[in-house]
Amino acid sequence: MDSGSKISWEFLRNITETLDSYRIRVLIDAKQEILDSGIYTEDQYYNIIFKMIDEDYLKYSLFNYLTNHSKNNYKSLQDFCHINSIDLRKGLSLLELLKNEGLLELNIIYDNVEEDGENNTNATFKDYEIQLTNLKPSEKKTIYEPVKVIFDSKNCSGCGLCAGICPLNCVNVYNGFGKLDEDKCIRCGLCYYVCPRSYLPVNLLNMTQEITSEFKNYSTIGYFMEAYSARTKIKEIADKCQDGGISSTCLYYLFDKNEIDIALGAQMSTTPWRPEPLLIKNKKDVLLSSGTKYVSNPTLRLLNQLNGNQGKLAIVGVPCMMQALLKSEVYNINIPSLNQVKYKIGIFCMESFSYESFLNICKVLNVDVKDVKKTDINKGKFFVYTQDGKELTVPIKEVTNLAREDCEACFDLTSESADISIGSTGSPNGWNTVLIRTQKGKELFDALVKNKLIESKDIKDVKPGLPMVEKIATSKRNTCYKHLAKKKEENKRIPSY
Repeated sequence: MDSGSKISWEFLRNITETLDSYRIRVLIDAKQEILDSGIYTEDQYYNIIFKMIDEDYLKYSLFNYLTNHSKNNYKSLQDFCHINSIDLRKGLSLLELLKNEGLLELNIIYDNVEEDGENNTNATFKDYEIQLTNLKPSEKKTIYEPVKVIFDSKNCSGCGLCAGICPLNCVNVYNGFGKLDEDKCIRCGLCYYVCPRSYLPVNLLNMTQEITSEFKNYSTIGYFMEAYSARTKIKEIADKCQDGGISSTCLYYLFDKNEIDIALGAQMSTTPWRPEPLLIKNKKDVLLSSGTKYVSNPTLRLLNQLNGNQGKLAIVGVPCMMQALLKSEVYNINIPSLNQVKYKIGIFCMESFSYESFLNICKVLNVDVKDVKKTDINKGKFFVYTQDGKELTVPIKEVTNLAREDCEACFDLTSESADISIGSTGSPNGWNTVLIRTQKGKELFDALVKNKLIESKDIKDVKPGLPMVEKIATSKRNTCYKHLAKKKEENKRIPSY
């Protein structure tokens, strides 16, 4: 057999396994149902299908490349990327998929393992040990199942992305809880594919943020370029914002300069202190989204309303939302609304509450929810400010049991997957801590300073500063890992990080 026929055979084998992929076949079979639902146009449907075919073809090309070698390691991946002229991070994303699909086992070999005084291990990446599982893709049961398995196992982040991309509009997320219409569901698994709690390649997300293919040990607040303490100079925002008003000022500037056409955020509904997703269309709407909401809100649920919109989009959200968006960027399958996202503005988040739990906190503080003017979490306490000027507090440790159990599966305090991350921890009252994570985020922040919309200080010049952020982030991460370890001991489903 000459080299040309060998290449043709490899191509045929890869394309055959691609077209035999369950998640692709089910989308092809359900074409008319998908088009009848009106979520995607026919052109959008074909764009998604063909992009998925391209992605799966490349994934199975890697699988078969590894199959042809008796021993595989990191160099095997490097060689595959070189032969196929793809970025190493792309190869890593394919490797992660094959691992999560159960077609290979991936062991990381570390060098220079050290432990600090808090028993935290720091290790340097040395190599991969890649072992195939001796299963053909067609013999392996698909992992791309309805996201109901995430809901039922109490791992759901409540971000709403599953509902925002479902081709049949059969998923809903409300008040921190997901629901699936199993009669309408075609079991395509797209919801599972984008979910940040199914599998999340954390190292790859950090590498994507830094635009590097080098393995590094990132801190408990993820990769960032610069850090500041800042507050808005726009009076209307300052009068209404939670702390420094930086997230609202970002949106104000982006609308003012026509950098975006629409944004996603949250506003309070007609029910007191029950938030709802908000389509922000102009600078005036920005004020509707000001202020922190501690009740879970599925902002990304609104994405399915934007597939016909060709405009540029900014999304303000908590860590799980930023994870979902960056994961969808790494595993891009041409979901039209996701491809419109230009800015990811992340908010610090320790945990969220269901609406019923928030009402219970009000009961603990003996306050009617209708009388609540503002809420805050700071200095280890939950604060409630009333319409008549009272300040009521309860230690967080006394109400943390009311938080959503699903939030315990989250390790991220500072929205590590955003372009720019904003919170109150680490800065004085009335100021925001701002972490610049991408060049896009840096350009946005620099523009706010240049246009005199904010005042800022280097985070090193304020107290308590980054050490406090890192301390609380470490606490959240440790709590998450303990929670996941306990669930694992009990043979319960946990996210793959």
